[in-house]
Amino acid sequence: MKKLNIMAAMMVGLLAFASCDSDRDDNPILTVPESFNLLKPEIADNVIDLENSSAIQFMAEKAPNYSFPTETTYWMQVTGEDNANFADADKVYSLSSTSNSITYNAPTNEVDLCVMKIKGWDDAAQVEKTTPVTINVRMVACPKNLNDSANYVYSSVQQIKVYPYFIKESLPKFWYITGSIIGNDGCTWKNDPAFFGTGMQPMYVKKGAEYDKFTGDGVVEWIGYLAAGGTIKFIEPKGLTNWNYSLSGGTINAKGGSGFKYRSGGDDPGNTTVEDAGYYTIDINTKSLSMTVKPYTDPVTTYTSVKIGDNEMAAVNTCAGMENHDWFATITLGTKTNMVFTANDGTTWGSSIFPCAIGNVKGSNIPCDKGTYKVFFNDITGAYSFVEQK
Repeated sequence: MKKLNIMAAMMVGLLAFASCDSDRDDNPILTVPESFNLLKPEIADNVIDLENSSAIQFMAEKAPNYSFPTETTYWMQVTGEDNANFADADKVYSLSSTSNSITYNAPTNEVDLCVMKIKGWDDAAQVEKTTPVTINVRMVACPKNLNDSANYVYSSVQQIKVYPYFIKESLPKFWYITGSIIGNDGCTWKNDPAFFGTGMQPMYVKKGAEYDKFTGDGVVEWIGYLAAGGTIKFIEPKGLTNWNYSLSGGTINAKGGSGFKYRSGGDDPGNTTVEDAGYYTIDINTKSLSMTVKPYTDPVTTYTSVKIGDNEMAAVNTCAGMENHDWFATITLGTKTNMVFTANDGTTWGSSIFPCAIGNVKGSNIPCDKGTYKVFFNDITGAYSFVEQK
């Protein structure tokens, strides 16, 4: 009986092996087609008023053929009239909205933002609303779970005319920290922008986070040391000077944090109390108006000084019991200038992004625009922000 069972098992194994071998022969192979056809939009014979419309509908004739059915993600790219073949990649701008259908409704505010970038317009006085602008558009397709440029398929190109309006991409919506242990100006509570760097400090962008181009909403972060017994608040931008919009209350301790409440002009939920000294990661989702706090356990280096370019930066947090990892300076640049942050031991941080980003150790120079800025830098994460002063 045992012998028969063993033989039966062997036969089943052989059948399974043959079946798997057969499956491999029949498995579909992804092929990336050359292109697909983007139909002319119904409204394309008109000049589209971007300010007074919400979306432009584009439609492909059919989905690109990847050789087998697959869910596909689509988005649009825009370029100028002089780049009809999209050959100059530096002048091609992508919309962030996506679709899983060959019908794509392009938000007009995103299209308009692309026009601003194509034209290099950064001031309302440069935009003539009654003068049409010609742009070229194409659709991009990619299998949903294979988001790699090697699998991108670009549609044929269509040309449309638009009436633009001035729009500017919003920076991330930074919140601000103040309290009895924040700052270096007597360690007293501040909520006025005049005290940035001395009595309060902004939070920073978070690595890998995305921010709404038009509202600035997303997750902002601060990583640093908090002294036991301190009390703090996290102020929303519209709460500056009036205290009425903030996240506070609750406690921060070795387990993290809890009990935080959002104040929307109503009763003050009180201050946030630091029960246990230590390093913490504090994240605020500026859209959901929620905050999470977790202990930060990675190794930390303490620096005695930091420069931005040739400019000495001041330590932000020098209150009793605090360990400083945030730095501040006010600088004026007469022309576009490449700069990095440099610590006392020679460590440098930089990136190719201005005015706010995560600087990498030994990263590239930051391409800073002409102007006067309050500059903030966190030496734990490499996060920085240049806040323009007008």
